[in-house]
Amino acid sequence: MDAGLLLTWTKMPLPGHSMAVTNRAYVAPTTFQKLIADSSSTPLVEVNRCVFMLGQHAMPEDCIAFSDYQRTLARVGLEKQVRVKPFEVPPEFFLASCSIEVSFPRLPPADARRIEILDSDIEEEFRKSFTNQAMACSQLLALQVKGTLLKLQIRSAQPVDFGSGAAKHELSSVGLVSDQTLVSFSAAPQASGKLLVLNNSSQQRTIFQPDFSFEELGIGGLSREFGDIFRRAFAARVFPPRVVRAMGIKQVKGMLLYGPPGTGKTLLARQLAKFLKAVEPKIVAGPELLDKMVGETERKVRMLFAEAEEDYRTNGENAQLHVIVLDEMDSVCKTRGSSRDSTGVSDNIVNQFLSKIDGVEALDNVLLIGMTNRKELLDPALLRPGRLELHVEIGLPDEAGRLEILKIHTAKLQKGRFLDAGVCLQDLATRTRNFSGAELEALVRAAVASSMSRKVDVHNLNSAKDLDSIVVTASDFQLALQEVQPAFGQDTGSLEESAAREGIIPFVPAFTHLLQKLEGYVCQTRSSPGPLLSTTLLHGMHGSGKSALSAHVAKLSDFPFIRRISGESLAGETEQMKLQTIRRTFEDAHKSPLSLIVLDDIERLIDYACIGQRFSNNILQLLFGLLKKKSEKGYRMMVIGTTSELGFLREVGLHRAFGTALQIPALAQRSAFEAALRTRRGFSPELFGR
Repeated sequence: MDAGLLLTWTKMPLPGHSMAVTNRAYVAPTTFQKLIADSSSTPLVEVNRCVFMLGQHAMPEDCIAFSDYQRTLARVGLEKQVRVKPFEVPPEFFLASCSIEVSFPRLPPADARRIEILDSDIEEEFRKSFTNQAMACSQLLALQVKGTLLKLQIRSAQPVDFGSGAAKHELSSVGLVSDQTLVSFSAAPQASGKLLVLNNSSQQRTIFQPDFSFEELGIGGLSREFGDIFRRAFAARVFPPRVVRAMGIKQVKGMLLYGPPGTGKTLLARQLAKFLKAVEPKIVAGPELLDKMVGETERKVRMLFAEAEEDYRTNGENAQLHVIVLDEMDSVCKTRGSSRDSTGVSDNIVNQFLSKIDGVEALDNVLLIGMTNRKELLDPALLRPGRLELHVEIGLPDEAGRLEILKIHTAKLQKGRFLDAGVCLQDLATRTRNFSGAELEALVRAAVASSMSRKVDVHNLNSAKDLDSIVVTASDFQLALQEVQPAFGQDTGSLEESAAREGIIPFVPAFTHLLQKLEGYVCQTRSSPGPLLSTTLLHGMHGSGKSALSAHVAKLSDFPFIRRISGESLAGETEQMKLQTIRRTFEDAHKSPLSLIVLDDIERLIDYACIGQRFSNNILQLLFGLLKKKSEKGYRMMVIGTTSELGFLREVGLHRAFGTALQIPALAQRSAFEAALRTRRGFSPELFGR
């Protein structure tokens, strides 16, 4: 009996479809009894070093029936004799784990709909059909799951480890499937994306590299922004697909980082993508997508998503995360219809992104990170939920953020002992109000350049000595502060042009009282605990000192963001350019925690002409809106307007947009003239006594 029986493989029609998916070899009942003496044991036989479970069916006694999958595994030819012998299960012949790929027996047509099957349903049927059966690597199985016939292929099988002393067998089969065997299923590439195996595992997914550390990102002042990004874009990706599917939610597929230049948008996206446990991120600048060939630009957009699409077709919800970083997004995704080119390429690019992010076959394994300095230029369809739904403003860092950035950029200086102990980074963070991250980096570079210049003689460059003993001191940073000016800082040049050369002269008590009121408004704006928009209108006759007084108050406030918009600075510009300048100035002011804007000669800004009462209604309506709009982030702003045509502002109603209107007193009395002239050179005291 140990030698087995010589049987001939033959094709036998089975009476039922269910017998075709049992993975059993069939023999005649009499032959079955010869091979399996003990009816209580598992009927296992060995054929050509492969182990099969045996079944019985009416057929000739000297024949055995295999399925095509079994014949391929055992390498048995048609009408060929094979030796079949009983198989005694050794103690070590059990599987610890088994990895299986799932596909269809035949390649589905291109227009076939995608079938989604839970891996728990496959496992239930697998254990019903194949428990106590032997499995071998690359073995093929047929399995019916919820009316769908599937083809399974054993990709890897790990036997139970019984220690180094356990006996080793030489069978092609690796081991038996038991109730303790861990089985995992995934869609095979041959399924062509038409089969999606939904993972029902409760195992947490890891989306960041094991050595991820926020400090190692090298990005300072963005802790709150990173928290928002993680909460909205990555928190749901940590959970198993089963939990996300049960809750009926979709993953965030895109985010937009916007804000002033130099605040770290590109750096944050690059570093974040580098630390994600995902496929190598694709980082592309918007202008790089443009091409002179017709249709090539659209093809480049599609190629950005091609790898993610293939991965999703193969692995479904188990596919890896693909990150696409698109810098300068406003250059290629402008509002459709706003471009005047005849090719329509700009509109086609937007359409391509919309179809890939949120189209008919949208992908859950893609995260598109767009960056722009001009959010208002982007097509609104891109910014709605389901597309770039997460909008994170990367604004100017606060004092704590500036200190973090300075520590990052001076870390190597401190480690190499190039930074003098007298340099106080906290003091620098306090003095660098409204500096962006890039400007703080430039500040450090300027300070280092200043320290290096002390070691080099410009008249004899070869005479430099002690080049390794460079020390960056506080005086170097003081010089750097004078050289590096923030883009969102104080417009001191414009203020100097309108400021009084001899300073402010309180020539009458009413003027002193007026100045005290303005200083009080400045203090109120600075100390306000919440959002505040303070608007004041200074009116008076020509030459009464409105521009000089507004410039004096602006300089006295020492707000980090100060801008002056005057009629003379916009003279000769088109109405559209004036609108853009005024709107952009107010938008920039809303990015600063504390700001002051001077609207000098409002009637000239509006293009007022007394003959015919002509003016620009577009600029007027823009000012109406801007003088009522408070900051969405709770920032504080003060606006000072000046005019010599109060009657005109009353006629158009613009004076009501200002919270307070203050009149500049005129030089109408002798005492006022004397007080004004006493401070000027060339006037002797004897002249005032006559």
